Amino acid sequence: MRGEYFHRLFEVGVVLKGLHAVLELATGGAILALSPVIVANFLVNFAARQQQRGWPSFAVDFLLHVARAAVAGGQHFAGVYLLAVGVINLGLVIGLLTGRLWAFPAALMAITMLMAYQLYRYTHTHAIALIILTLFDAVVWWLVRHEYLELRSREPAAQQSSYNPI
Repeated sequence: MRGEYFHRLFEVGVVLKGLHAVLELATGGAILALSPVIVANFLVNFAARQQQRGWPSFAVDFLLHVARAAVAGGQHFAGVYLLAVGVINLGLVIGLLTGRLWAFPAALMAITMLMAYQLYRYTHTHAIALIILTLFDAVVWWLVRHEYLELRSREPAAQQSSYNPI
């Protein structure tokens, strides 16, 4: 029963990671397709509407920070970064959900590198959203590790051998 619970949590976490990857792909594509002024104006208007609706100030500040970065030339980097990370995450999500064993260590490494980069970016931006995303990634990392260990423990002993004569 406990294993089933963690498996369901794993599936939910990975599906959420997949949805996040699709959002990254769409956002990265939109950022590269639009001019920096259009992106900045959209973000400023969106931030103003959300502030009127009572969004927390850190979320509004983050949107305004992104708008400033778009105008300052960070738009191209952000677009390419989001596309690259989205493609990697989507590929790993597909591998994880289809039970491909190679995807588990690859996902653990990719998530670790993403968390490190997010924490590095936090030291420059102080965007609370990066901390929240890093905490979510830490939970997904733990669930992926748990699922991987479960899958490995169910493998026949012959398949676990590191000896490969080919």
